[in-house]
Amino acid sequence: MVCGIGFADLSGFTALTTAADTPAELSSLLNEFNATVSDVVHADGGRVVKFIGDEVMWVSSTPELLAKAAVDLVDHPKAREAQMQVRAGLDYGTALAIGGDYFGNTVNLGPGSSPPRSPDRSLPPRPSRDELPEWPAVVQDPLMLKGFDDPVTAYDLHGGR
Repeated sequence: MVCGIGFADLSGFTALTTAADTPAELSSLLNEFNATVSDVVHADGGRVVKFIGDEVMWVSSTPELLAKAAVDLVDHPKAREAQMQVRAGLDYGTALAIGGDYFGNTVNLGPGSSPPRSPDRSLPPRPSRDELPEWPAVVQDPLMLKGFDDPVTAYDLHGGR
């Protein structure tokens, strides 16, 4: 199937867990993040696939909906108020859907295109960028991703927004 796969996580989550005074405080932070992410992804026409700690994986039917959700998550006011940086990686293409989860290169490129050094970014690789010709974006330095032989060109979707 052809779809968009997005990943978002909290930059600096390890520091946040260290700063949390109690497990209840950490639980509250994660619950708030999960609820906000679910609201944004659903409002932007996507579906949450799963949460993995402080990371979320979602699926969208079009490149535009995928990019909108990614940018909305990165720019979400609640994250800014809590002084949290959200980063997102995404890709649009063919994926294998089995038991509610997704597999394939589209899935593998999504999280890899948001490296640790780039908080507050929504970064799709070149093939996904080509699906969004009207979306302003700024090319980034090529990324070397685990499991891929060649560097991947990624784009910051905040280019003109």
